[in-house]
Amino acid sequence: MTDLTHYTLLCDGRIVQANDEFDTEPGPCIMGMKVWARNAEQAAEMIADIGPRLGFHPDGELQVFVTDPEAPMKDEPFGYDVHFTSYTDEEAEADASLDDDCPTIH
Repeated sequence: MTDLTHYTLLCDGRIVQANDEFDTEPGPCIMGMKVWARNAEQAAEMIADIGPRLGFHPDGELQVFVTDPEAPMKDEPFGYDVHFTSYTDEEAEADASLDDDCPTIH
């Protein structure tokens, strides 16, 4: 059996294309997934490769943690438990609310 390490990844980015399977809509989002990989670099490459196939564009911080597995190791690296957590882009909302507070001059 190959010597693999278990990682949990969290990556900031955006959903750029809705995905019915994961019930995602365009907007800011954190993608999380668990992987068995040879090293942290391979784990990061996995989320960068898988994310775009699911409509996710990674464009922010990537956090990689060595964690206890929930799925047994296999002979080859693999990912599982992919999930997306949408959030509100507070900076964009703040800018929009400032626009709402300003009177429009014609």
